[in-house]
Amino acid sequence: MTVLLAILLLQAGPAPRDIGLSVLPQNPVQGQLLIIEVSGALPGDTVKGTFGKRKLRFYLDKLSRVRALTSVELSQRPGQVSLTIEVVLPDGEKVIKGLAVQVRAGEFDEINLRVNPKFVTPPKRVQARIKRERQAIQQLWQRKATWRKWSGSFVWPRKDQICSRFGVKRMFNKKQKSRHYGVDIDGRVGGHIRAIGAGRVIMKSDRFYSGGTLIIDHGLKLYSLYFHLSGFLVSEGDLVDKGQLIGKVGRTGRVTGPHLHLSTKIEDVNFDPLSLLEADLFEEAQVAP
Repeated sequence: MTVLLAILLLQAGPAPRDIGLSVLPQNPVQGQLLIIEVSGALPGDTVKGTFGKRKLRFYLDKLSRVRALTSVELSQRPGQVSLTIEVVLPDGEKVIKGLAVQVRAGEFDEINLRVNPKFVTPPKRVQARIKRERQAIQQLWQRKATWRKWSGSFVWPRKDQICSRFGVKRMFNKKQKSRHYGVDIDGRVGGHIRAIGAGRVIMKSDRFYSGGTLIIDHGLKLYSLYFHLSGFLVSEGDLVDKGQLIGKVGRTGRVTGPHLHLSTKIEDVNFDPLSLLEADLFEEAQVAP
């Protein structure tokens, strides 16, 4: 009986790999960051996947977790979005897993302003400049993905009052003209601004709408954008550390007062920076007391 059992085990081969798939938060709202985690994947496996129609970029963190960051688009309708992963094992076997992620409607403020129409539509003399600047920034999102430069959780760029949140609907003369694709953090001109995570500066520029502008590539198509700066403490091409001073608060560009506008993107999709700053991306091993 023992010999027969051994023969049967040999014929059966190794047990199938137990691959799991999870997402945090499980029921995200429009404009929120998602952490995708694949359990059971090992070094040597190839992991790829999609959320909706967007590609996922997986990485191995210091706790040996296979993860990817993605986000729900602000314009995504509430309902189910398909999450699919494929793990290719070293022997060529493929394991496919999927989840239906239930997206909830977000609650966003609305601001109604009555202004002179000339303040809503930029003058013709700056239209060419605006077009050039839009093209230049779009080219950044089309670049190839770079290696992951951040590690662990992200930090606040400055500690002050939030004066405008992500997703606010801005109505001018009863017509919606824009959404707010970031958070505004209050501050005086010259106040310190820090990098929220390690990365490379890929834009340092003075722009019509955003004024003094810095953009940091954190790798794997994750970006942070800092607008309305009055001064720069880094240069384009510099590698910066998490928490490093990079600029100063200003009131440059199309603003009514000094503050920092912080935006975050994955691929070319804006998402709520607070969901990144508050995400549990801690990678250091816990030390037993």
